[in-house]
Amino acid sequence: MSNETKNKTAADTVAENVQTIGEAVAENAAKAEDVAQAAATVGATPVKPGKSEIKPKSKAKTEAAGCASALKAVGLAACKRHTLSQVWVTSDGQVFPQEGDAKEHAKNLPSKEILKVTAK
Repeated sequence: MSNETKNKTAADTVAENVQTIGEAVAENAAKAEDVAQAAATVGATPVKPGKSEIKPKSKAKTEAAGCASALKAVGLAACKRHTLSQVWVTSDGQVFPQEGDAKEHAKNLPSKEILKVTAK
């Protein structure tokens, strides 16, 4: 562990993580033009006779997918920022370079899942 990491306060670490999350969300946000084009495409798609319309995904699945993509974005940002080939992200958004550390941290969380993110 570097001296820089040892000397950080919890508030500094949280502030850095929030900044990283904000940057990742901003980079992955859809543009208004993309959303409008997608909406037009969906509205223009005819439904074939005898076929039922596509049912929307359940709210839980949609939220889980959104959460996973946000955590992946945080992991990718951490890989880029700290020049790491892979990291593990816990459900609260904490990023760890070692899997064991992530598992230990996740033990204290409601969701014990961790996500392995590999840099592109």
